[in-house]
Amino acid sequence: MSSGKDFSELETKLENFVISNYRTSTPGISIHVGKGDKTVFEYAGGGIDELNLHFDKNTVYDLASLTKPLATAMLTMKLLEKGKLALEDSMSTLGIYSQNEPVGNLTVRSLISHSSGLIPDYPLYKFGKDRESYRRAIASIGYTSEIYTTEKYSDLNYMLLAFVLEQLSGTTLDKLMEREITGPLGLSNTAFNPTVPKERIAPTETTEDRGQVWGKVHDEKSYWLGGVAGHAGLFSNLLDVVKFMRSFMDGKVISHNTRKLMTTPANRNIGGTFGLGWMIKQPRPSNPSPAFDFSMFMGDYAPFGTIGHTGFTGPSLCIDLGSGIFTVILSNRVYPSRDNLGILRFRRLFHNMVFSGLLADKNGD
Repeated sequence: MSSGKDFSELETKLENFVISNYRTSTPGISIHVGKGDKTVFEYAGGGIDELNLHFDKNTVYDLASLTKPLATAMLTMKLLEKGKLALEDSMSTLGIYSQNEPVGNLTVRSLISHSSGLIPDYPLYKFGKDRESYRRAIASIGYTSEIYTTEKYSDLNYMLLAFVLEQLSGTTLDKLMEREITGPLGLSNTAFNPTVPKERIAPTETTEDRGQVWGKVHDEKSYWLGGVAGHAGLFSNLLDVVKFMRSFMDGKVISHNTRKLMTTPANRNIGGTFGLGWMIKQPRPSNPSPAFDFSMFMGDYAPFGTIGHTGFTGPSLCIDLGSGIFTVILSNRVYPSRDNLGILRFRRLFHNMVFSGLLADKNGD
């Protein structure tokens, strides 16, 4: 459904593409394309016959790593605005580790920009299934980490950031998120450990140890921590995520100055693609970081400076702040198995159609 300016030709092209292609990537999908306060295109559909499920705009999805920019990074920037922390505060200064531990030198900036040197992933639950066990496991894993020398995308960075947020706020990440963001914005379908009926939630993977994962977070590290973690665990639906994105663009979540800080490339000197929580599309440097190509999901026509993020279960966000063009793609591509990677090409092709169409309109071509 479009509104305002006539986007009907592009809307038809996008609808034909989505309907013809999404089922090779995911059993269900919810998509929104906006330009400023206008809706250019919106679609929600699909289903899982064996579970008698139908997908629509109210379907709640596991956002996976979209938890990083929408919850953990956004809350970090809000505490920065309030004078509760500084980017160069270290883990020892903040009381997460001692000065005698090598990981005590990790800074908020190095964590939020993925320049801490920590490895991308590790099954922390093998050390124990509580925050203290996770904290000690990261210390054991990260004793050789050097900050600001390479950009490596890591779940561990955002797990530590969540520990910082909880330490400073005196509450858990889910309650802090509700207090600072979802409550004030009226996002009633956005939460960790969702309480809506299971039939409204997109199921994810069928696993050997957990069976059909449905209504619980897919990510194992978050699951064994109780579903509340800095890197994964947030659930939401299309209506809420679109409202969140518009509020973020309008300066209603963090100030425009803070948003500029958040969306400025942080790791150019090491060939990186991250700002503070967001991937940022940039020209390929001569020394690309291990994470640089993560921003390629935005496609070929998205301008340099476009920000975004993806999640393991299939969702993505893409925003060109200059033109006001943004896309939200929610999917459950890991049902019934994580082996289907079709969403990777789907995103690129879809974003090419969106940005080539809307930017051509902007430039009068």
